[in-house]
Amino acid sequence: MFEFLSSPYTGLDYFLAAMDIGVPHIKVRDIRESWGMRVDAFKTASLHYCLEGAGVLAVHGGPSIPLEPHTFVLLQPGVAYRFVGTGQQGIVMACGELRVELVGGADPFASLREPLVARFDDTDGLRDQFAMLLAESTQPGVGSRALTEALVKQCLVLALRRWVACDAQPLPWLAGVSDARLSRALCAIFNEPAVAYTVDSLAMIAGMSRSAFAAAFRRAFGQSPMNLVKLVRLRRASGLLITTALPVAEVAKRVGFSSRSNFSLAFNELHGVDPTGFRRTFAEEAKSYWEANIQQSGVSPS
Repeated sequence: MFEFLSSPYTGLDYFLAAMDIGVPHIKVRDIRESWGMRVDAFKTASLHYCLEGAGVLAVHGGPSIPLEPHTFVLLQPGVAYRFVGTGQQGIVMACGELRVELVGGADPFASLREPLVARFDDTDGLRDQFAMLLAESTQPGVGSRALTEALVKQCLVLALRRWVACDAQPLPWLAGVSDARLSRALCAIFNEPAVAYTVDSLAMIAGMSRSAFAAAFRRAFGQSPMNLVKLVRLRRASGLLITTALPVAEVAKRVGFSSRSNFSLAFNELHGVDPTGFRRTFAEEAKSYWEANIQQSGVSPS
């Protein structure tokens, strides 16, 4: 059976794993002392990390946030902001738009009311992660999407853990993953997605009535429990299609779909391509990447 962990971090990690993070193009913003740079509002949330120097991030209609090395800021959608360099050499920031969706197109950061700020130090900072994100943005290669998504999620997990530990819960789903009952249901879904769950069975795992569980789950995560089950199954299927040669019907069975046709329909709705086409596209992209690298190196393929 399932092994449930009491830490709210477990539910947070799992919930972030369900998010579809679009590959952000990370840019370096180098602002000299006393200089400023205004940025128009993004439609989505944006992330910012101070690499060097000191400065201020001034949010239109909101607070001014002091910046120093290893300061991480997640800005809510729809706000304009301005960087100002205050240190002797100004400030160097790594910035990118954060395109995140759950099943049904829900943006988990749409309800954010104010910037989320996390401050790290030299030993636990995110500099290495952002250096890799910058490198992947500058020169993407095979697997860039997977690597970039993993790096962004790692940064979010570390920052969000700080907010949870500080009892700061400005997002409904932060409160949700801190709820031991909902977290038990999340753990079950992610640990064994192929189980034939129902709302009743998940409510029993959470130790809640069916109606209370369904309402609390939707309030916290913006979707029904069964929608999240389907999304987790499809995420697991994507990995199997890429990393194994299993027949599509076997992949469908392993992730909990009753038939290949139901699986293919759901997969196509999420990815815009059927499972076979998804696997073929990934293989072709990988082949093209390696052939291009071999050509550039001057090495003849054996």
